[in-house]
Amino acid sequence: MALYAALLANQLDEARRFTHDDVVLHVPGTHPLAGEHRGPEALVRFVEASRARTDTGEHIEVLDVLEGADHAAAYLHVTAERAGKTPLDNTTVHLLRLVEGRVAEVWLHNWDNTTVNEFWS
Repeated sequence: MALYAALLANQLDEARRFTHDDVVLHVPGTHPLAGEHRGPEALVRFVEASRARTDTGEHIEVLDVLEGADHAAAYLHVTAERAGKTPLDNTTVHLLRLVEGRVAEVWLHNWDNTTVNEFWS
């Protein structure tokens, strides 16, 4: 999926091209990055904030992608390190709603929300 390729290459301007103008990112949890992030700029700010809260950035491996006409799912393995925290090692599924080929909505589903909350808090 082109959005993830751009994000992984740190091409955030390119990533914006693959999102709908009113994209909504739904991040579960109780940590400071959780909640709804609306618009392409908010999505990019979330990515930047996630990276900034880690020691060496978030490392994302795309394990598989399922794509349809209006929806997609990305199966990911995410790792990160942060001083004073147990390293993050999270398997996650991102469910995406597509409009005219661009990402309009993203729901993050973590394997272990408790561990994710602890890492990002």
